[in-house]
Amino acid sequence: MYINKAFELVKWTQGQTGTNPAVGCLIVKEDRIVGIGAHLIQGEAHAEINAIQMAGKHAQGASLYCTLEPCSHFGKTPPCMHKIVEVGIKKVVFAVKDQSLHSSVDYMKSNGVEVEQVNVPEIEAFYAPFFKSKKTKMAYTIIKMGVTLDGKTADDSNVSKWITNVASREDVHQERYLCDGIMVGYETYKQDQPKLDARLYKQKNIKKIIITSGIFSINECDLLEKDRLIVISKIPQHVEGVKVLVIPDLAPKKILSTLYEHHIHRLMIEGGMSTIRKFIINHAYDEIHQYIAPKLLGGTSKHQFLTTDNPSLLSNLTPLQLVSVTTFDNDVKLVYRKEA
Repeated sequence: MYINKAFELVKWTQGQTGTNPAVGCLIVKEDRIVGIGAHLIQGEAHAEINAIQMAGKHAQGASLYCTLEPCSHFGKTPPCMHKIVEVGIKKVVFAVKDQSLHSSVDYMKSNGVEVEQVNVPEIEAFYAPFFKSKKTKMAYTIIKMGVTLDGKTADDSNVSKWITNVASREDVHQERYLCDGIMVGYETYKQDQPKLDARLYKQKNIKKIIITSGIFSINECDLLEKDRLIVISKIPQHVEGVKVLVIPDLAPKKILSTLYEHHIHRLMIEGGMSTIRKFIINHAYDEIHQYIAPKLLGGTSKHQFLTTDNPSLLSNLTPLQLVSVTTFDNDVKLVYRKEA
């Protein structure tokens, strides 16, 4: 199925298109692929345009397969629907309707292009976070944690390196690469001095977001990377070379909407547990990625994954949907999505 082949292109470019969605496109004529395209970098040509350029004269009378409905608006690039009509594409097949824009379907149909939407659940699920973020105007938020079998995130001496294995940690870097920013609380920032980067893909400038209710002091390791830092502060303060966003009540949903305004559309929260608890209790998250190591720590409840001040009642549970289960040697990764 050509639409699935187009989706394979998306998997190669995900994480490098900024606040735009990754899109894949194929142009087919007489059962032969004559054009291949993907949206590579925000502000540059869309997937359809790249595929049309590759197809050249063969685009006329051909069919175009695209993971997302061709765009209809003028942004940093012209609308793809105009180019599709101009070069004589006879049929457009797409998987997911672009919910954030005016439809291009009527324009293409009125200009003689046959248009068909096909249902591919995997592609629809892929774009769901993008459209949810667009709709809510809040960063799509993933809570990541590594825990033992008995739910501990560290031992009683505050040591957490390493609960999970190397393969699990490499997967975390893959997940980080798909995000615009990675957040931790100030105490975690001071104690662990985390790099919060996608070590395998250093060319991506992922923002390092720190929440603090007091005075922020920059770690020595960040002095040469101030442009990566965003400090979310309860009080007004100046940190030379660092963007400071003041949110007096540090309300989680206000934090997510403010980050969205600053082009953080996909966020990963990595700790500490007090920060994670606050976002969970306020239902300010979309997914939980839990890496479970086959270890039993015991000890006190000091570093238990989730504790609250209120009584725990089954009636207060937030329903979660299991999305995937992956194993990394003896570790297990569970991905849960909050039900709508």
